[in-house]
Amino acid sequence: MKKLILFFSLIIIVSFTTCGPAAESRDSMHKRAKEVQDSIANGIKAAIAEVEGLPAPVVVPNDTTKAKPQ
Repeated sequence: MKKLILFFSLIIIVSFTTCGPAAESRDSMHKRAKEVQDSIANGIKAAIAEVEGLPAPVVVPNDTTKAKPQ
């Protein structure tokens, strides 16, 4: 039984390592990954530019001078 499990696991490992994408597919994957990276970078830059244009938020401290109810 142990040999059978080892055999099937070996077949699965070999099938995953030998079946890779074709060179054409790999090139298109790299091109698409570059487009996605550029899109994310542009989104981040736009968000930072939008935040830099806003005024600083006003923080109002809590009023601690009021008497505490008993």
